[in-house]
Amino acid sequence: GPDMMKLDAKEAMAAQAYAAYMIATSYFKSYVCTTPQMENQTYLLYRLLGADNQCRMEARLISFMEKRVLPELSEEFLGSKVEAAIFPDGAGVRISDGFEELIIRQTLKEMRGGREEGKYEIQIAAEIREIEEEE
Repeated sequence: GPDMMKLDAKEAMAAQAYAAYMIATSYFKSYVCTTPQMENQTYLLYRLLGADNQCRMEARLISFMEKRVLPELSEEFLGSKVEAAIFPDGAGVRISDGFEELIIRQTLKEMRGGREEGKYEIQIAAEIREIEEEE
């Protein structure tokens, strides 16, 4: 609505990184954020979205987590205390328990044609992997 300060595409992506961080960490037993400054910065952008946009974004992320991410995560991983970090460029989130990690990455895709010309869409992808033991 008119109360929403107009965020540019990168700011909107950073705001969504906060939402992804907030939602993704909620599925784990407990978490600690290792990037408090990014948590703060992205939270402020997230607040500027306004309630309607926040709800839409959260619904999209919950659906993404439940359809695409959760089925891939082990019980051990979900049951552990994890460290969560928001990337310095605001493009994603990393969650790790030292054995496994979940990375949620966002990319901006420029939309083409018609009324959408010049607008951006935020695409989300997830990667889950085991952390190699350091020799």
